[in-house]
Amino acid sequence: MIESAVRRTAWALLLAVPLTSACSPDPEAESPVQTSASLASVITNPSFETNTSGWSSWQGTLTREARTGAPNGQYVARVTVSGAATLYSLDGAQSSIPNAPQGQSYTATAYVAAGNSGTVGKPVSLILREKNASGATYKLFTADATLTTSFQRLTVTGTVERAGDTVDVYVLQNQATSGNTILVDAITLEPAGGGGSSPSGEPMPVGDLTGWRQVFTDDFTTNVPVGQFPAAVSSKWGVYLDGWKDTSKNGTYSPSKVVSIQNGVLNKYLHTENGVHRVAAVLPKIPGANASGGLPAGRYAVRFKADAVPGYKVAWLLWPDSEVWPRDGEIDFPEGDLDGTISGFMHRQNGTSGGDQDAASSSARFTSWHTAIIEWSPGRCRFILDGAVILDKTSRVPSTPMHWVLQTETDLSGTPPGNSAAGNVQIDWVAVWVPK
Repeated sequence: MIESAVRRTAWALLLAVPLTSACSPDPEAESPVQTSASLASVITNPSFETNTSGWSSWQGTLTREARTGAPNGQYVARVTVSGAATLYSLDGAQSSIPNAPQGQSYTATAYVAAGNSGTVGKPVSLILREKNASGATYKLFTADATLTTSFQRLTVTGTVERAGDTVDVYVLQNQATSGNTILVDAITLEPAGGGGSSPSGEPMPVGDLTGWRQVFTDDFTTNVPVGQFPAAVSSKWGVYLDGWKDTSKNGTYSPSKVVSIQNGVLNKYLHTENGVHRVAAVLPKIPGANASGGLPAGRYAVRFKADAVPGYKVAWLLWPDSEVWPRDGEIDFPEGDLDGTISGFMHRQNGTSGGDQDAASSSARFTSWHTAIIEWSPGRCRFILDGAVILDKTSRVPSTPMHWVLQTETDLSGTPPGNSAAGNVQIDWVAVWVPK
């Protein structure tokens, strides 16, 4: 299928350079699939973005700090051992679950890392604690790891054994020596099966990879109601502004009425309101990017699913900062109508038309969870869908800086969506790496 890029919008108002969006394959019919909401974490301050409220430390000193590549947001908790203590912790007792039902299982998750080289190799535990009304510990459920300078995701599940007990969570470093310090972020505590930290069943990857250095992640652990995105997370996200038309001109970007974050998922609710077909495009603000939001190369990963909403599509793309198209190419993956299958397109460097491209297709539909990865490095572009490489090109790969746009809009059939067509596009997590 030949595809082209046909329109420009106003990212200039957000990052000083406008963007252009891309087009998509033809649709295929499929019935909508309903999705269920996951249960929310009880942790009220999981990522320390404003302060350390709700947290304390036993035998340690608690602070917060900005951290490039933080698992969620820009800040993490730093806990440093006090004096000669050999154990110290980060405690979340203020976010406990009192009178937890007997027989109910709970899951806690956290990201942990060594805060300095002297702490590397030391044991660390994420602990789910059941205690009585007076605070005495009855039982501990633990997940153990060895600390490294990269964040690791720990998960532990336990079942309440006695009626009336309280459940809380804490992180403990053992075998500590003077100067040891740990970093902790994105802590959750929820009924087992809620999936708030990984509702898709696949956790967000955290840390560097061979040849790649991680620079951006978002696991969407901070709830943001409709109408407050991106203001509530403006350090990490921008949007196409309310009122701008999408590629087909049949849809209107309306993040204030479309985008929210809840239960570990960024959600775009596509619908028609007052005769307007409302869509949204979100743009991560990646540390180290240029003034246009672009990078010269990168590895971009997104975990997603969508209802099969007729008349709507995704075009999640890398667009050249130069705005010179088709000369400077374009990279689109995943791409496709929501009631069709997932495809991808690499528009070639020095292209002469919209059809000067390499295409990849799959039989995968949007109604199941998928992980799509663009690996774009000098002289090479790969598309990876659920671990399988579906495109690998080394000829005429785009070579100028590009910025990432998760653009969701009306399809290009020429016919507007029906007013009753509505559904959700869900993103569990995103992660970005740059070449080392």
